[in-house]
Amino acid sequence: MRIYLIDDDEAILNMLDNIISDYDIGQVVGRSTDGEQALKDLNILKPDIVMVDLLIPRIDGVEIVTRAKEKHPKIQFIMLSQVTSKNMVADAYRAGIEFFINKPINVMEVKTILEKAVEKVSLMNIISKIQETVRVPGNHPKDEEKNQSSTLEQINEILSDLGIVNERGGQDILSIVSLILESREGSNPKYQRYNIGDMYNRLHEIYDSEDYNGSFNVRAIEQRVRRTIQQAMDNVSMLGIEDFSHYKFERYSSRLFDFIEIKRNMDYIRKKSNYRGKISVKTFIEGLISMVED
Repeated sequence: MRIYLIDDDEAILNMLDNIISDYDIGQVVGRSTDGEQALKDLNILKPDIVMVDLLIPRIDGVEIVTRAKEKHPKIQFIMLSQVTSKNMVADAYRAGIEFFINKPINVMEVKTILEKAVEKVSLMNIISKIQETVRVPGNHPKDEEKNQSSTLEQINEILSDLGIVNERGGQDILSIVSLILESREGSNPKYQRYNIGDMYNRLHEIYDSEDYNGSFNVRAIEQRVRRTIQQAMDNVSMLGIEDFSHYKFERYSSRLFDFIEIKRNMDYIRKKSNYRGKISVKTFIEGLISMVED
């Protein structure tokens, strides 16, 4: 995995470089203390992951991310900063960062977040592989490919709303959605009729063929997906408990779940019931797709 570092403090750059090397996370392909130079380097080096400080002389981290994303939308950005202002952090996420690390740097936090970013890059590459696997040449005009890419971006935003976008199971869900979208285009009859079990098996085959660094047996994929959807249900239920009219609760509670199960889960969280709400993987995934197709 190719990683680029941006910070005006050489000591921080050395520390990050050492962490990446010591834990064999990837290859540092470049580093800079200057934002303008960093942007030029990104055009040439094309890294998979960029770690950038929020407060850089001449051009700050948010602007670096904003400008870089225009040319390199697939780069995963990790922001580092001592700043704790909620507005500045929100600006960073709006610009397109995936993760935020607070300074002073904690070695294990950096390691964990870098590993998540590496995994996300790997899974996004697998999604591209999925699209190629089920695609029949000549049946995918460029505008259709752009539409599907836009749909996946919208679903990614929903997963972010639900608090599961960076979960391993969240990326499995995105991969499953990609398979289903391809099947519905009518280009490959093999995938026209599907069940969730078929999707788990197909992901297993693709992960295996791509030497994906993670648990990719069918049972592990199924458990990850179910745990992640349960986490999404818990997050939505908590929103409903705090504010029944919260827009995210109103938007997701009945589109991605059975509302009766959401109410049961809310009672479980309130300790009014011994039974938590039940999730349906197919209902959740079909709900995701229908929300972006409306």
